[in-house]
Amino acid sequence: MPSLALPLTLSLLAGCNSYEIFRVTGFEQASFSNDADILFVIDNSDSMQEEATGLASNFERFIGKLTNAETGSAVPTETLGDAVANYLRETTGDSLFIDYQLAITTSSVYYDDGPTGNIDPGEAGTLAFDAASAVPGIIGREVDNAGLAFQTNLLCKATCWDSNMPSDPTYVCEEPLEGDVSEEYLNCLCGAGNWQGNCGAGQEQPIEAAYMTLCRAAENPPDDCYLFVDGAAQAFTEGDEHSNEGFLRAGANTLVVIVTDEGDSSLRNSDGEAAVPGDVDTVVDEYVDLFSQLPNLVRFAVIGPAWDGSNGACLETAQEWGVDRLTGIVAETNGLYIPLTNLEDGCSPTDFGTSLDQLGTLLSNLLTLFPLQSVPDAGSIEVYVDGEIIERSELTSGAEEAGNAVYGTGWTYDASENSVAFHGEAVPDYNQDVRIYYRPLGGTPRELPF
Repeated sequence: MPSLALPLTLSLLAGCNSYEIFRVTGFEQASFSNDADILFVIDNSDSMQEEATGLASNFERFIGKLTNAETGSAVPTETLGDAVANYLRETTGDSLFIDYQLAITTSSVYYDDGPTGNIDPGEAGTLAFDAASAVPGIIGREVDNAGLAFQTNLLCKATCWDSNMPSDPTYVCEEPLEGDVSEEYLNCLCGAGNWQGNCGAGQEQPIEAAYMTLCRAAENPPDDCYLFVDGAAQAFTEGDEHSNEGFLRAGANTLVVIVTDEGDSSLRNSDGEAAVPGDVDTVVDEYVDLFSQLPNLVRFAVIGPAWDGSNGACLETAQEWGVDRLTGIVAETNGLYIPLTNLEDGCSPTDFGTSLDQLGTLLSNLLTLFPLQSVPDAGSIEVYVDGEIIERSELTSGAEEAGNAVYGTGWTYDASENSVAFHGEAVPDYNQDVRIYYRPLGGTPRELPF
């Protein structure tokens, strides 16, 4: 049975138009990668103090779920550092190895000093980092006490705190965070008063901020990165190239996590003019096209205002069209939207622990899903790993329509995401060669080329 010779066979036969409609999956990505680059875009406007406090208070479990999606519920999380240290220990086996990088930017893209003016860390797509404590902007497996490093960048450089913070004179430095964030806690973590002055623009542009961050990280930034938006003091120039070098790794799974209590007000659209606020589809489609020019597939998760398209009871100051942009970018990238409040329970705060289980599942799927370039005839799909054919999975329990399906070792086709998913022992190990062949709907070649 021919296997690795198939791509050559396909190219030779393309001239007679019999097999040219066969495709290789994965945005031309033929190898499995266990790398995951996770960018957090934090709304650092002055309305986010309550949400930032809640996020910080739940960050032990938050990090635990993000960095150990399969066994997050069993991760000891007495402190944030414990959670991440446990993850680093648990993911050293060959089949479990998942190489995460975490970074933070803010939703503040507009700045007063002009396109090439002074930019604080976390603005205009730069990475937030705390130079005083020597915490880097990119936090990977090699960083000692990665949990504390991430918390330092989040609370010291990416959060807008009120100058009149609650006081806790009993707090002792280096004790774990419990309950509300106090002035004493921030002084210990960041240095006296160094947590102040991080409030960003009132016009939140988290999608544009994510794009600028990845433009700064790309080896060869797309031409659209350099587009100057008329009327907004923002631009990407040659001097900004590679300023986030090392974050966007070749072939890595890239996830953008936006945390905001507002919508998106990103100004860019195709003609360079400020986008019309209500023109949601145009703006979302424009950004989907922009992100598709980057070398890696980008997905979005949003922790944002509760909004179902009709009931705006929990939006508070958020604009419907702005939240529609966030739900739109999530839908277009097969991501996840997690509401900050419960729309069906009087806008009560959503349980972060329960919601973050879903985010952990999304991250796990990033490492086991291979998106297809065209919609296939599902019966024609053939999957190979290192040249060996992989059989289709059997349903062992549950049901797809109930959302609780469990499959045995092998692969399945997910029509909702147009992807092939691996299960059990069939999940490829690091850098194995994965090739998926299929007949796209709309083409009728004589026979399959294997």
